[in-house]
Amino acid sequence: MPTPVLYEEQVIEPFSHVAKPLQTPLTQVFYATNRAHREHDAQRPYGNGVDDELHLGQAWVRIGWPDARWDDVVDLSLFNPPDSDVPITLEAITHWDSLIHRSSENAVDWREESHRRFVSDINYELAHHPDKEIMVYVHGTKTGFVPAIAMAGEIDHFAGKDFVGVAFAWPAHENIISYLVGIDVRRAQHSSEALRDLIKLLAAETDATRINLLCWSAGGRVTSKALDELRRNHPDLDRHQLRERYRLGSVVFAAADVELDRFLERLPSASDLAQEVIVTVTDGDVALNAARMYMRGEVRIGTQDAEAAELEFIRSHHMENVEIIDVSHGHEARGFDITGHHYWYRHPWNASDIILLMRTDLGPERRGLLNAETENLWYFPADYPLRVRDSARSVLAEDWAMPPEDEGGDGAVSKSDD
Repeated sequence: MPTPVLYEEQVIEPFSHVAKPLQTPLTQVFYATNRAHREHDAQRPYGNGVDDELHLGQAWVRIGWPDARWDDVVDLSLFNPPDSDVPITLEAITHWDSLIHRSSENAVDWREESHRRFVSDINYELAHHPDKEIMVYVHGTKTGFVPAIAMAGEIDHFAGKDFVGVAFAWPAHENIISYLVGIDVRRAQHSSEALRDLIKLLAAETDATRINLLCWSAGGRVTSKALDELRRNHPDLDRHQLRERYRLGSVVFAAADVELDRFLERLPSASDLAQEVIVTVTDGDVALNAARMYMRGEVRIGTQDAEAAELEFIRSHHMENVEIIDVSHGHEARGFDITGHHYWYRHPWNASDIILLMRTDLGPERRGLLNAETENLWYFPADYPLRVRDSARSVLAEDWAMPPEDEGGDGAVSKSDD
């Protein structure tokens, strides 16, 4: 990830508040995966095989070279241009036994001793993090276990290590052919129940004030289906009861590869469950355009072609908590477009919005975005860097100025205080 634009010009100091025990190149990430475990391979502890059981554990991700110190990593993070080559590696992993066994469609047999350790370790970390929240990252296709863990760790790091990161690693192959021919599409669909079980566990037994979901590409298939299934499991609960029960905050569909009609069928469920739902679109996502060409020809929700239908559906169903962020809109005034399939973390502007969104519950206008004179549609204006830095200065600067132990408090603005 390049340096998010909100960190440029040193308007705020995103790492100065980090408590001393966390001032290390290592970032801890918890994980849940329905990949098959490889017992004798420390470098690739989970392969591409499918498991009907959900494995839980924790890993440590190293940012930077092996001899890098904390100060080196801070410098890399604050002065890292796009397309630079900074290594991110899996340093260590703690694997626990197969932890969850599904005994019937909606009944889960939690293996008491094992899953208690997972929950207790997350709760310990929540107690020692400024933001008492969890971010669950759901990767796309052509992604192995280690890159999924690394990305979750990277997002946590750039957010100032303020929340607890959890990677959900579904068993995608590490080649695009398996996706195009439908193998990994079926695996994504099959993995929704495992993600649903993870959400249930985190909501029922952790102390998180909020659980945020960030999914990318084919991860949108897994996430949208899991949320729809979760909603359908509770026909007797209204949206307020659902949100109180599951405490879902922001659900972000970044460059998501989900067919438009299928997604719109599931969107009311996501809207009922989450505080806010964000869909990002662009006019130049080569991967999503290729998916449309080679996989049944249906429009993908992460493309600008889907925007009008998405907005009409949102308005007709009165979904005030759903936002569309068109990262291509306004490119004439800016002088550049934001395109590709990785823009959501590789472009400094979009990376800023993701970080600020995960770190706070600020609405789009307070995150520096402008309304496109169309309800529920937002974009990056030409003066976005100035706007987002002003927002960060007013919301985060005072609390990110000093380590928490020097302030006599937890040292960061929580979402409930924004």
